[in-house]
Amino acid sequence: MIRRSYPLLDNTMRIFSEADVRRCLPISVAIAANKKALSSLRSEDGGAAFVPTRIGLPYHSKESHGNDTAAPADWSLFKPAAYYPLQQGNSDNADTEILMGVKVVSPRANNASKNKPTCPATIMLLNAETGEVSAVVAATYLTAARTAAGSALATEMSCSGSKDGLTLVVFGAGLQGELHIKAIQHVVNVKKVVIVNRSKERAEKLKVTLLSIDAKDIELDSKTKSPITDISIVLLSDKKAVQQAVEIADVIATATNTCEPLFSGDWPKPGCHINGVGSYTPLMKEIDDVLVSRCEVLVDTKEALDVGDLSTLRNDDGTTKQNFIGLIGDALTSTVEFGKHRNNNIDCTFFKSVGTAIQDVV
Repeated sequence: MIRRSYPLLDNTMRIFSEADVRRCLPISVAIAANKKALSSLRSEDGGAAFVPTRIGLPYHSKESHGNDTAAPADWSLFKPAAYYPLQQGNSDNADTEILMGVKVVSPRANNASKNKPTCPATIMLLNAETGEVSAVVAATYLTAARTAAGSALATEMSCSGSKDGLTLVVFGAGLQGELHIKAIQHVVNVKKVVIVNRSKERAEKLKVTLLSIDAKDIELDSKTKSPITDISIVLLSDKKAVQQAVEIADVIATATNTCEPLFSGDWPKPGCHINGVGSYTPLMKEIDDVLVSRCEVLVDTKEALDVGDLSTLRNDDGTTKQNFIGLIGDALTSTVEFGKHRNNNIDCTFFKSVGTAIQDVV
């Protein structure tokens, strides 16, 4: 996702800090890059992406008291990927560059209490021709930006007919929550934001950040043309307030590490779109079975079907339920339609993302 301005055979290794990435990665660029990356992943062969199975190393924190039999809350994940252009040509705009790299990301549930990012990440990019490492990229911000960009693309498809100001409810007040708000407001017109979080302090900090956005900071092609000033905070422990927030939501984004559903699947109104990005193992679950059964379901990768949220989406014979639409790459390339199959039983949409290294490499 970091643009390469250096010669292909230059053997100098570049190092990009978090500050560098923030400067050169506006949300519009992240969304455009992710449209290319996710479009390269298809249910059937034919996409430009090659993404081998990730390798995971479990980490048992001190809180597990040395019980190695307990399911680890934290992992270090090694995720390689390559992009092989499908179109060849001699024009300046021809997509001819082979991209290769590997990402290391290590979710750590206790990092928030240490004032550290909960998903620290680094990307190593390779020169495909020489095999040399061409760049090392600090990727904590990039991970949040590309994840939010994927959610924004799904939101845009689901809410394409919406013109009025929408209410966005975000669970989680970390970097993922912040960038989901910024990415989603770029593709749809958002009028009101509700931040749902366990602690008030972190939610207040995010609110201050959002309120500090000036009109000049909004990109010209953003669907939300002015800074959002209607921002409220709800504590996750206040179930009544959470229900009230979910019931008025047009778009919901969940970016937490919970193993228990965040709200009842009966609460969202018909037409609501949900983005789930926090869970990534079979034991984690942000969205309950009731809501999944109400939704057209789109995923970023086939691996997302193994996450706890979607545990009921498979039939006993291994096939998927009829409300499973496919990969977001299928929808972006118009192989399938998303948000077009609503009826009395299927009245919401759900995009489940676990992330893929092709988003980072591209």
